[in-house]
This record gives sequence, structure tokens and C-alpha cells, in this order.
Amino acid sequence: MPVIQGIHHVTLTVSDIDASIDWYRDVLGLKPGARSQENRLDKARLRDPRSGVVVVLVTHEEPADVDGFDPRRVGLDHVSFAVSDRNALVAWQAKLDTAHVSHSGIKSGSMGDLICFRDPDGIAVELYTLS
Repeated sequence: MPVIQGIHHVTLTVSDIDASIDWYRDVLGLKPGARSQENRLDKARLRDPRSGVVVVLVTHEEPADVDGFDPRRVGLDHVSFAVSDRNALVAWQAKLDTAHVSHSGIKSGSMGDLICFRDPDGIAVELYTLS
């Protein structure tokens, strides 16, 4: 059986790509990289310089759904980024507070501790401990 090495990238459809680039840069520290327009899509690639995690933001020329994100709809439920431990979550909580991002506070989950919040389009985002 071939081995999956990890996740190559996560692509999120957003309503305003420039606002989302700013939000993911300012709130999560992702660094904007290549931007392209192809196949009626506007794409922006962002990367976390510390972990190498890549998030691609995309807008479609003709969006299919104007009702916004809903985790109950078939498709993406949420995106969860790993953090090292609870101390890292405490630091992230302070960062989210400074950025005026509403969040759940630190909660115990089934696999560790986490913080839940939403991006400008309402896409559910988590920061989840590895330990």
C-alpha cells in the first residue's frame, strides 16, 4: 500500500480574497506567497514559515452558494491546525484576543485541548494540541 506522507495543502473558498489574505496573515501568521488567476479562479497561496503548513485561498468567478459557510452542509466541517501543547494554546488565545477574534476559549476535546473560532467567511477553524 502506498503511504500518504501528510496533507499537502488545504484550500478554502472565500468571498473576499484580499480580506482573507490579510486575516490569515494577521491572525494566524501565514505568509502570502504566489497568487494566480486561472480557470476563472483567483488563488492565493499562504504558508506558515515555522511549520510549512500551506493554505490556499480561492474565489470563484461564479460562486455557487451565497448563504455562507455551514459545518452541517456536506463538505468541509472545519480546518484544525496542530499546536504543540496547552502553553501554545494560551499564547494563541492571547493572540486571538489581541486581534479581536471571537473564540471559544481553551476547551478539552476528545484528543486534547483546543480553541475554536471563525474566519471572516465563518469557516470554522481550530487550534488543537498534539499532546
